[in-house]
Amino acid sequence: MGNYRRGYLAELKAKEELEGQGYLVLRTAGSKGPFDLVALNREEVRLVQVKRCKDGNGIRPGDLRALKALPVPPDATVELWIWRDREGFVRREVL
Repeated sequence: MGNYRRGYLAELKAKEELEGQGYLVLRTAGSKGPFDLVALNREEVRLVQVKRCKDGNGIRPGDLRALKALPVPPDATVELWIWRDREGFVRREVL
């Protein structure tokens, strides 16, 4: 299985988890944008970047800084979710 497919499967797991919490979840497939998922309900908007890795923390420091610096609406949260192969989500962080 290739890296794209592994990343896609991690995004689907995150989407399923958020939907299970009652969110409407839009996957921004192929957009090459900063967020993989946009999750919303009547109270909040969550912008989620999902990273998949074999080991380590899954994101380079420069990419993390860029994600934190993005302009987003004040009531939206920017989140980083790290999926580690054979372990599942090992990190969920509101930035």
